[in-house]
Amino acid sequence: MVPTLLIAAFVGLGLGVFLQKGRFCFVNAFRDFFAYKDSRVTKGVIAATLLTMVFWGIAYQLGYYQGFWTPRWGLTGLVGGFIFGIGMTYAGGCASGTLYRAGEGYLQFWLTLLFMGVGYGVFTVAFPTLQTTYFQPLTFGEGVSLFAVSPIPAGLLAVLVAAGTTLVYAALVGRSDPSAG
Repeated sequence: MVPTLLIAAFVGLGLGVFLQKGRFCFVNAFRDFFAYKDSRVTKGVIAATLLTMVFWGIAYQLGYYQGFWTPRWGLTGLVGGFIFGIGMTYAGGCASGTLYRAGEGYLQFWLTLLFMGVGYGVFTVAFPTLQTTYFQPLTFGEGVSLFAVSPIPAGLLAVLVAAGTTLVYAALVGRSDPSAG
């Protein structure tokens, strides 16, 4: 038990340092990209997503984890994502951005963190009612993982998707960069 807690504390501390030093926030990444044409953090979000996909694919293929939690799909994801995005934008950051900014001492993010907890608590209490009145009517199908349905081994598939995405990105950036010719 103690080694597991020590590992979790070490990983959590490391993640917090990386989030804070990299100013890693999903809201800021997309806001800065569209509003200011600054893609620095957006590139980090894409790289982190691809890297996570590769490691999960390899772990899945090697048998370390055989079951992904895949939520059922439908309009609930679209509606919920839209509402969540508006809330994150008004709050000034996503959960990771809020955490590292609260740790930096920004008091408004302590308030945001408090109300995130209140919101999670309210949702927990309201979930049984929401399950029958909101989630079930707007859900169309069972959740599925690309790793589970693809005939290509999960690790290879993840590497291929990451490599393909990287090549497409490099081609697009190379074409838009006047010094690349």
